[in-house]
Amino acid sequence: MFWNDRQKLKKHGLLLDHAIDDDGRCRECGGACCRSFPSVPLTFEEYQRLTVLGSGRLHFSLTGRHLLIIENGCEFLSDGHCSIYEHRPDVCRRFFCSD
Repeated sequence: MFWNDRQKLKKHGLLLDHAIDDDGRCRECGGACCRSFPSVPLTFEEYQRLTVLGSGRLHFSLTGRHLLIIENGCEFLSDGHCSIYEHRPDVCRRFFCSD
């Protein structure tokens, strides 16, 4: 099988103004959004919470947004699911994938 024989399913991401919890689409996705961006912006409170949860890929900033670096896959993605789903950052809560 050649690489061009398979067709990729294209998804489009939307950042909503409200959180989406327990969307069935997220359970079936395999974590595409958790692999598709270089970083996630964090509030200081989210930064502190992820520090307590053991994150090793945080970027602290004195002048801008704090970040969780997710390039090449978020460290909290486990078997295609978010291992900190109840504690995930606001941006993750508001992200919605559409076909």
